[in-house]
Amino acid sequence: MKKLLDRMIGSLVFKIALAIVIVETILLGLFGGYYVQYFGAEIDRRIAEQISAPGRLIQDEQLKVSILSDAAQMERLLGKHLQQAMAVGFDGTIYHAIDPLLVGSSINVMPGFPQEELRPDLTDQVLFTTHDNGGQSMVSITPLFSLNASQPFMYVYLKVSTKGLEESQREMQSVLLVGSAMCILLTSVLIFLFTQHTVLKRLITAAQFVNKIQIGKLGSRLTPMGRDEIGTLERGLNAMAESLERRTQQHQIAQDALRDSEERFRDFTLSSADWYWEMGADLKIAFASYKFYQLIEEINGSPQGQSFDKLGLHSEHSESWHYLQRRLDAHMAFQNVEFSWTSRTGEKHYGRINGVPVFTLDGRFNGYRGTGSNITAQHRAAEEQQALQRQLATSQKLEAVGQMAGGVAHEFNNCLAGILSFAEVARAKVDDPERVKEYLDHVISLGERATSVADQLLMFSRRRIDQPTNVRVQSIFSEMEKLLLTLLEHRIELQIWSNEPELYTRVDPTQLSACILNLAINARDAMPDGGTLQISCSSIDIAPLAQRVPDEDDETFPDNIAGEFVVITVQDTGTGIPDDIVDNIFEPFFSTKEPGKGTGLGLSIVHSWVEEAHGFIKVESIEGEGTTFSVYLPRSEAGIETTRHIDKIDNLPGNGERILIVDDEQALRTTAGIILQDAGFRTETAKSTEEALDLLKQTELNDPFDVILTDVVMSGRSGPQLIIEALRQNQRYGVVFMSGYPARSRKELDKLLGNYVFVKKPFRPAQLQKAIHDAIALRAERQSS
Repeated sequence: MKKLLDRMIGSLVFKIALAIVIVETILLGLFGGYYVQYFGAEIDRRIAEQISAPGRLIQDEQLKVSILSDAAQMERLLGKHLQQAMAVGFDGTIYHAIDPLLVGSSINVMPGFPQEELRPDLTDQVLFTTHDNGGQSMVSITPLFSLNASQPFMYVYLKVSTKGLEESQREMQSVLLVGSAMCILLTSVLIFLFTQHTVLKRLITAAQFVNKIQIGKLGSRLTPMGRDEIGTLERGLNAMAESLERRTQQHQIAQDALRDSEERFRDFTLSSADWYWEMGADLKIAFASYKFYQLIEEINGSPQGQSFDKLGLHSEHSESWHYLQRRLDAHMAFQNVEFSWTSRTGEKHYGRINGVPVFTLDGRFNGYRGTGSNITAQHRAAEEQQALQRQLATSQKLEAVGQMAGGVAHEFNNCLAGILSFAEVARAKVDDPERVKEYLDHVISLGERATSVADQLLMFSRRRIDQPTNVRVQSIFSEMEKLLLTLLEHRIELQIWSNEPELYTRVDPTQLSACILNLAINARDAMPDGGTLQISCSSIDIAPLAQRVPDEDDETFPDNIAGEFVVITVQDTGTGIPDDIVDNIFEPFFSTKEPGKGTGLGLSIVHSWVEEAHGFIKVESIEGEGTTFSVYLPRSEAGIETTRHIDKIDNLPGNGERILIVDDEQALRTTAGIILQDAGFRTETAKSTEEALDLLKQTELNDPFDVILTDVVMSGRSGPQLIIEALRQNQRYGVVFMSGYPARSRKELDKLLGNYVFVKKPFRPAQLQKAIHDAIALRAERQSS
């Protein structure tokens, strides 16, 4: 019952009927009240006319005053509700009355009689209502005048009860109420029937149509039955249904396409070698393709709901992992972030990931989508390639050394022949000190010449420590001329000159010689039938980029280059370089030579060294006519840093400092000991790192050593390992490294040990003494800080 009641109350029919009843009740109530009030006033007016009529008639002498004593006649005139009718004199005496008992009496005996209304100046009839025990009554007092009198001599007093008026009003209200109810009922029924036929029936049809649309019957249509508002609604619903049907069809097509796309994407992800992943705004994995899921599950469980740093992946470089975290925090894209992981079999693998941020239409961050790939094969291939590159580099060095073998052997044989000859002559002239000194000077000169040749060999093996200094280019040309003549053979003419003999540049002289040598060898190979090789030197002043005039400058230079430069030009008349490969000649392992005749590393090494020297290199080539390489190196002024000649280094005697000499070569230990003892130092020797550490430990408390002089490369543990262990035990020692073939570069030693002193073998006594003094000074500086 309650459900039925709720359904009825919630129906549109009930609401329309209720609205009609309320509206009609309000309207009829307003109009009924108005008419009740109107009819009540009309009744009052008629009663007033009725009650005042006898008085006026008597006043006009149309009725006799004696009629007031006739009760029946007065009842016919004023009705059955007449209460009193009488004629009262001006003195208050009652002369006529419907009650005979009152005739001749005074009005004073009548309680509540309105004596104040019987005024001498009353000229017109008065009407008023009174209230007493009998209820409300209407009173009429009419003055009667004699001929030419100015005041009344008698008053006609009539009193009628209003009970009849009230009953009449109630009867009228009852009639109006019943009539209104019948009117409301009839009009409501008529309006409901009209609404049911013209509105509700069509609305119900529209509601049924909407229900059909709701359950998927999109082909349903309404038949508009007019041009009214409901007809407009029906046409609108039809248009809506057509649009919805069309959009549903489009949506179905899009869903089918999306399903096909998802299936295609799933097939791609299953068959692709790459991984696909997605993370939410909380930077946790929300989706992972099968292979990525399988990978993470193998090493760290399910990736779902985990952040990158919890997946069990390890960065190969800490900076790349910090880079990834910074990009994630800033909601920015990232690329090529590499990491590694260890499989269950213990094998190490490598991967790479990329990702882009995803934002909603209102700009809100919504997460990341990205890809990943397994680069283990590429990583291992790169390692193999690096190993191959090292092998090829070694091969190239061996090739270069092989090309130098003839000239180097010739130079060494010349030096050794001279050394042996002068030594024999000196021994024969031992009684002539002046002649012996002269012959020993020649031996020393030849030894230095042999050392220079050895430096070139060390440079090609990359075992020589770079020693930049102010270099006079013309001197390098002079030193290399003999070696170049040997390498170029007689079929090639060598021309060397300098436009400005006093041109200096700050580089390692051996590296500069190697650079020129590489370019000369390439020029020789480009002239198989002979030709001319020109090596020259000049200077140029390159203006800053802002001051260059493109239309006037014939040459172009790098944008970041400016200042004074020394230009070393190597020009040949060979076959030239084709235009299509000229941009690739400085790439490692790029070579146009036949297999087995070149590794393609020569020009790459030259280019790398020139850049390290803060210079640059240019190449100009015309196929069939020749090639010109121009090496630009920063120019320096002579005297900025002067190199003291060995003979001019002053002797630096010692003051009894204890020196530990460590070398696995007996002759070098003996020679160094003699040099330092003659200079005033106290020395002890050790042939290995272990023996040296034992000596240091034995003398640590009693007469400790001041300086450790050690070879870099020794059998067993090396010199740097000795120094690390010694300084770990005691920081008081000064350090001098000596070697002609160090296993580490200067940069590596700097990083390993910091400040140290290095002396190159073979060394002169004064050089060794200076190195010891420098080490003592560095030790004192370190201890004071």
